[in-house]
Amino acid sequence: MTRSLSENSLAKYGQKHEVLGRGANAVVRLCCPANGGSKKLAVKEFRKRRKNETQKEYIKKLIAEFCISSTLHHENVVSTVDLIQDEKHHWCVVMEYCAGGDLFGRIHCGTLKESGEVNCYLKQLVQGVQYLHSMGVAHRDLKPENLLLDKAGKILKITDFGVSEVFRNPFCTLARKAKGLCGSGPYIAPEEFESGEYDSEKVDVWSVGIIYYVMVYNSIPWKAATMSDARYKHFVEHKGQFWPFDRMQAGPRRLMYRILDPNPATRITIKEIEEDEWFKSLSVCHEDTTSEMAGHQHVGNPKPFK
Repeated sequence: MTRSLSENSLAKYGQKHEVLGRGANAVVRLCCPANGGSKKLAVKEFRKRRKNETQKEYIKKLIAEFCISSTLHHENVVSTVDLIQDEKHHWCVVMEYCAGGDLFGRIHCGTLKESGEVNCYLKQLVQGVQYLHSMGVAHRDLKPENLLLDKAGKILKITDFGVSEVFRNPFCTLARKAKGLCGSGPYIAPEEFESGEYDSEKVDVWSVGIIYYVMVYNSIPWKAATMSDARYKHFVEHKGQFWPFDRMQAGPRRLMYRILDPNPATRITIKEIEEDEWFKSLSVCHEDTTSEMAGHQHVGNPKPFK
């Protein structure tokens, strides 16, 4: 982690400005070039080391997140540029800037209503997760707040790899199991609430299903996937007769029951989602896709990042 003074300076990318987002472990700020250039970036400024945390443990976490995110290159994953220190010696990750804000903002303001746009975001999310899994990485904290949009609100990108898991090393076929509760509230898979090991790929699949539900209904299906939650208990005990799914058309209804299967052993995989006939029929946007080509429009975030 030793660099020259010039290499260690965030100034080569520009100056930090307003806060774009806050989390438990970091603050994300806009970074504008000081020389009048047009390329804006985002800077994730990590929290300070905790008192009960050694310097070695602290640095290890930063490097782990950077090493994972910097190896990922996909249209539906936020690009990582650098790990560097700012003028106050705070460690920062420099990232691609997504001016459209996050998916949570679109859902919260109630403008995500058109089914073509919802399904396009679902397909982009699955494409991004499938890429992560092909690289041996499970995200483990997929939620609308960690899904960013470009300026036009057309391209969805996965971000925040702070709790990601490398479940399979390069050139290995055997997947490593994960342990411990990880993620955010209703997006956490039921097997994580148990004490044993679990498949982190299947955890991501579960989160994808909850995200789709939230996009469709602008609400969460339950607070936690545990039998102490009345709505989740009803879902488990009336499998195949859950009214929010039954209101959907046949294609998404069948897929949602397979994605939100409480049993991870029989839950569908990301690769199997991509092979689903209804899913394959969905039109998806890329950077060069026009509304006419896609057959749907993207509204964009009414309160995007500046």
